Amino acid sequence: MKTTFRFSALVFALALSARAGVTFVQSMQEIGGQKPATNNTIHLEKDRVRIDMGSNPDTYMIYRGDKKVFYTVNLKEKSYMEMTEQDFKDMAAKMDDAMKKMNESMAKMPPEQRKSMEAMMAKMMPGGAKAPKITYKKVGSGGTVNGWSTDKYEGSQEGAKRSEIWTTSPKSLDLNESDFQVLKDMAKFFEKFAQNMQGMVGDKSNGLDGIPVKTVSYKDGQPHFQTEVKEVKKESQPASLFEIPAGLTQRKMGKPQ
Repeated sequence: MKTTFRFSALVFALALSARAGVTFVQSMQEIGGQKPATNNTIHLEKDRVRIDMGSNPDTYMIYRGDKKVFYTVNLKEKSYMEMTEQDFKDMAAKMDDAMKKMNESMAKMPPEQRKSMEAMMAKMMPGGAKAPKITYKKVGSGGTVNGWSTDKYEGSQEGAKRSEIWTTSPKSLDLNESDFQVLKDMAKFFEKFAQNMQGMVGDKSNGLDGIPVKTVSYKDGQPHFQTEVKEVKKESQPASLFEIPAGLTQRKMGKPQ
């Protein structure tokens, strides 16, 4: 699920200051691809987050921790979608039911065909709620990334290398541990749908410590996608950034405009 993974890549690079707010600028680029890197801007204030996608300036996302709601806004279509924790739980339940039926069908297949189908399903939903957890191992100093001293980690899943991650301490970014609690809250909001998002915030329980400022994800054993934090600055965030603009129509998930 490419969209889930890339969204996961945005989540682990964020941080929050409860006192002044924080703006992050982050680049994202497919390694070896033809398209240039795109810059995303992430605004954070207290218990809310807004993600402006450089690849699609008409679309942005808002997480409201105070309301436990996630919005996707599409200015071009003049619409927005709203998703609650229950919506994600319902989606996960439907996926579990679909997977159960798929597994029942695969059980009746010849061994080679079943193995092929299992491999295909794993690639389609690498970050799903039932996906094996990604664990991280520190492999040494990562040098500096955009002026920040880093440690380097490798992420693996069932013995396969999934990522290389460079982390820095919150103090290097002029932040405190408590400053980015909202990110852990947001990751937990999604955990029923994509459990590995929790670890990408920086979770000592699975071996990853610090704030990721650069990540190289792997696909089929090769570097595939890179994200990198370019700038971090504390600044006040207008309340309007985290509100749905007037005049937009709510659209139900999965239904056309």
